[in-house]
Amino acid sequence: MGLLDLFSAASIPVLKVLLVTALGSYLALDRVNILGEDARKHLNSIVFYVFNPAIVSSNLAKTITYDSMVKLWFMPFNILITFLVGSVLGWLVIQMTRAPRHLHGLVIGCCAAGNLGNMLLIIIPAVCKEKGSPFGAPDVCHSYGMAYASLSMAVCLYQLFQFKGSRWEHDW
Repeated sequence: MGLLDLFSAASIPVLKVLLVTALGSYLALDRVNILGEDARKHLNSIVFYVFNPAIVSSNLAKTITYDSMVKLWFMPFNILITFLVGSVLGWLVIQMTRAPRHLHGLVIGCCAAGNLGNMLLIIIPAVCKEKGSPFGAPDVCHSYGMAYASLSMAVCLYQLFQFKGSRWEHDW
């Protein structure tokens, strides 16, 4: 596999995400005014409380089985290590920047759950389906990748739900 093929296989999913993000950002501008401020807040709540848990649950139901958990036993430990390292780095950021007290939980939470979001649910299927994918057979790549992404996103959502009700959100 050449460097150009590898670059195109990796960049096409990212470009798709960036295009959708750019369109959403444009539609959210006040001068475009497609949705009002209240509608955007309600839509954001629906996505956070309904759509994200639904996509995680549906992907977990398809991909996480007893056999996949036996084969991928290291996934929960990898997620735990990611949270621990991210939390330590967040604490270091707080110490170095002297962040206000009411933002401590936000900084540590963002650093701990930094790369465990839903971007993997978009990128993994696209990369696995690309011609010349560096991750082997598309069906194996897709099943293991989605299992990992779904489990990490479930842990991330749990963590976000914990922070959502904490004190820093009300002070922010």
